[in-house]
Amino acid sequence: MALRSAARQLKRQPMRFRRSTATNLVLNLLVGLCALILAFPLVWIVMMSLKQQAEIMAWPPSFVFSPTLDNFRVLFDVAKAGATSYGTIKVDFLTPITNSVVIALGSVLVSLAVGVPAAYVLARRDIPFKEDIAFFILGFRFAPVFLVVIPLFSVFQTVGLYDTYLGMIWVYQVVTLPMMVWLSRSYIEDIPKDIEEAAAMDGARPFRVMLHIVLPLLKPGLIGASLLIFLLAWHNFALGLILSSTKAPVTVALLKLLNPGVQFYPVMAAGLVLTMIIPVILIVIGQRHLERGLTFGAVK
Repeated sequence: MALRSAARQLKRQPMRFRRSTATNLVLNLLVGLCALILAFPLVWIVMMSLKQQAEIMAWPPSFVFSPTLDNFRVLFDVAKAGATSYGTIKVDFLTPITNSVVIALGSVLVSLAVGVPAAYVLARRDIPFKEDIAFFILGFRFAPVFLVVIPLFSVFQTVGLYDTYLGMIWVYQVVTLPMMVWLSRSYIEDIPKDIEEAAAMDGARPFRVMLHIVLPLLKPGLIGASLLIFLLAWHNFALGLILSSTKAPVTVALLKLLNPGVQFYPVMAAGLVLTMIIPVILIVIGQRHLERGLTFGAVK
């Protein structure tokens, strides 16, 4: 009887093996198809940035062409008025990139300086209406941007913050600060409170506990949160469009490349490629910290 059951199991194993192999094959094909669909727009933008205007407008589109870097040269050739095939246009794309770097980095630093202490209080202190305060902060993240930016336009012009780095960094906290507070709060709650109590029993003051114990343990999570906040600030469009002019970020500069009467698609594609370089570099460099930061409070 035992031999018969063993023989039946041996007969079923090849069928199970074939089923699992077929399932894995189907799943791999689906993953590959999803990756192809997601990567196709990026590949298409890169191809557009290396083509001439006539090649972009040709139908049917061709994947065989002669690459050119003229589109990137037009973006940074301030001395001349662009290439002759694009008409009389003068583009200074380095200034918007610098503006975006300054605004995004400033937003990250301010969010860290304000959001981490606030998150620590919400995670460790028993204060009245703690959860209400936390959800009130989170509410700014989900509020429509134009609900905030339109009233701020007149206020910024009155107090002199319009088209300034300080004003842009401050208003970007509407987007970045709630994210930092909630992510940091979950990271702090994941740290055992016994470590802080042991340090307090040894005579460490609350500030020293925060500086020498909590922050080193929060380092992976804070790096991941900082990368996410940098990307949020880098890709924001509405705030920079209304509250800045000469200090406009790179997303607004891309919109200005669409000039009336000028077909500027290849140069705009080159600008899109340049705007993707810095976030991609940061993600590649901080991928390990980003993965750790996204999972740092998931399991207690």
